[in-house]
Amino acid sequence: MYYASLLAKSMRKTTIGLTSFNAQDTIERAVQSALAQDWSDLEVIVVDDCSSDGSWDILRQLAAAEPRLRVFRHKTNKGYPGALNTILDHARGDFVAIFDDDDDNVPNRVRSQVERISAYEDRTGAALVLCYANRNVVKGGQSAPDHVALAIGRTAPEPSGPEVADFLFGVGAKPGKVWGMFGSCTLMARRTTFVAVGPFDETFRRCAEWDLAVRAAFMGAHFIAVDRPLVTMYKTPGTDKSGSIPLKYALLLREKHHDYLVRRGLYHASRLIARSNFHGNKGRIWKSRAYRALACMASPVFATQSLSRVYERAFRKRLRSCAGPH
Repeated sequence: MYYASLLAKSMRKTTIGLTSFNAQDTIERAVQSALAQDWSDLEVIVVDDCSSDGSWDILRQLAAAEPRLRVFRHKTNKGYPGALNTILDHARGDFVAIFDDDDDNVPNRVRSQVERISAYEDRTGAALVLCYANRNVVKGGQSAPDHVALAIGRTAPEPSGPEVADFLFGVGAKPGKVWGMFGSCTLMARRTTFVAVGPFDETFRRCAEWDLAVRAAFMGAHFIAVDRPLVTMYKTPGTDKSGSIPLKYALLLREKHHDYLVRRGLYHASRLIARSNFHGNKGRIWKSRAYRALACMASPVFATQSLSRVYERAFRKRLRSCAGPH
């Protein structure tokens, strides 16, 4: 009875938004994944970001045969955040879910996320909620998932407010909260939440979803997720993912929110952590550790937080060893 009541209350129009750029080999699969959702009141919006391949022709053909599908095309390439903003400009749904042009989504993704948001709002009274999901990750050239990326707030206690910004800046993860991945390809929120937080910053070819999350965190938003894989993400190379580009935008994110980080005494440490994470992702472990050590030297606040986390992990490990096998 509870779930029937919850579903009746939450069964409102949902917009699925996809961005597309030179995705002729995958865009039809992604669109069909969206149209196959088991949600009756649904619209699908696809924004082609001035593709130079056959993506736009495929989209026009699909839209001609499917009344739930609306397609738009940029005359110039605006980048991923620009395409997301066009989706939000045209969205009519009470909820907006973001799908990627090369991902697969389970048929009940929309239903699962709407139910999760609605139940969380009922339980907490939260006004701003961003909902993610775990996702299967398939690396280039593979046919099966390499691992499951676990999302932030997938179980209680879910994090909220500025502590989430600190986590994204790499300078704090409050113990006791459920931390994890963000990933715009799994994001859903009420359209009113996107309006309240403001548009994606088109300065960021990368990290635009992190900037949105930081701004939402400053407004007291809650970050939750569905604790099962709703998306299969196919990792593909791209010009915005290569070389030092990820580091460039990670540093730009910290520069944009410079004043907040300075007030916390974490600005320089956060920039060093960005470099540590970048080199760690490239497999340069010792260089990553060196930058992390410099971050501790640059900020007594960060050093104290890091030491506390080390002690906490050691304490939990000790408790597990004392408990013995069950």
